[in-house]
Amino acid sequence: MHSRHLTLGTLALVAVIGAGSGLLPAAAATPGSPMTPADQRGCGQPEIPAQWGSVEHPAVVHTVPAVTATAWRWQRTTATTEREFTRETVAAVVLVHWTRTTDVVEREYSWTVVDRAAQPGTPEEGHTETRVVRPAVTRTEWEYVQQQNGTTRWEPEGWNAGDNGKGWTPTGRTRDVEVTPAVTEDVWVVDRAAVPAEPEQSHVETAWVGDGTAPPAGSTSTGRTRVASSSTEEQDLPVGERPAGAGWVEGATSEISAAEEERVWLADGTAPDPGFTATGATRPGTPVVETTPTATVLPPAGAGWTELPGSDVDVVVMAAHDVVDRPAWVEDFIAVPAQPATPACVLPIEEGVDPALLVPAQPAQPAGVLAETEVQPVIETVVVPDGAVAPATASAPSGALPSTGA
Repeated sequence: MHSRHLTLGTLALVAVIGAGSGLLPAAAATPGSPMTPADQRGCGQPEIPAQWGSVEHPAVVHTVPAVTATAWRWQRTTATTEREFTRETVAAVVLVHWTRTTDVVEREYSWTVVDRAAQPGTPEEGHTETRVVRPAVTRTEWEYVQQQNGTTRWEPEGWNAGDNGKGWTPTGRTRDVEVTPAVTEDVWVVDRAAVPAEPEQSHVETAWVGDGTAPPAGSTSTGRTRVASSSTEEQDLPVGERPAGAGWVEGATSEISAAEEERVWLADGTAPDPGFTATGATRPGTPVVETTPTATVLPPAGAGWTELPGSDVDVVVMAAHDVVDRPAWVEDFIAVPAQPATPACVLPIEEGVDPALLVPAQPAQPAGVLAETEVQPVIETVVVPDGAVAPATASAPSGALPSTGA
């Protein structure tokens, strides 16, 4: 169903059409003539479907104004207590004099000194050469060319009895031809003579090294020791410490300096640095002034809070907003009632006419009803502001289509 809006004037027009044009239900029509059904539209009329409409009731809304309050920054002063702590920064220095007599023991170490390293032998190195025992025998040949066909051949000088004999002429080129090959032999030639191996030449050296001193590199102990000298060692160490080693004799003690200590006062609840211990003494501390960073309507938790002068500001506790007293709703109604088709029209039987002809009556189109080829405007929705009176046709929801809420 399409939604459209009707003005009050239009609704009045619909009411007039419905009352006098035959658009009311069949039960409301007056009886017709004896030859037609009891319908003011007459016989032979088509069915007219109902036209529905609706009345939209807008929501009833009122605006609640904003609620404001005064906010403050808050401050308070809190008394504090300080506690005393102390720790020893420099302990008293008490030294013990220690003495012992020590023999300086030396140990003998030996090592081998290489005067000349071993030299490995090297084999003889040489090469083979080919020597000529008897040189090769060679002869010189000349190249000749045949003047008739250009053929060439190699022959000794003076061959063919002259330069132009029988058509052969020397070209001037020569070559050496081996008649008897040379006789050679292979001979070994020494490039470097063999060198015999030489053994290492060395001697042993020794040294006396005191205990605790590193021996020479590569040396080994011979096992021999000797006392080189004796000496007296002295050390002054704090009470409770002993010198390293054996043979020490403890002597007299002496105090070099008294102990020193550091004292600090800390706010109650503050942990001291490591090493500090509480003495049990207390004193009033500097009062602490606390101030809130932002303005609030109510003070923070705890006692003693007061407004900070000059910090008051107006804040919105609740913003202005709309409250819906009654939501919008839609009321449906019938703008044009449905009408059924009327029976066909019947003419009186006349002589010579058999059977009787059924002729549908064609009354004039009632006001407010369109022809079949036209488009019936659908009147569906009427917006009625709260307090206004709706038209009579929209006074109550139709029984065929219940009212719907928005």
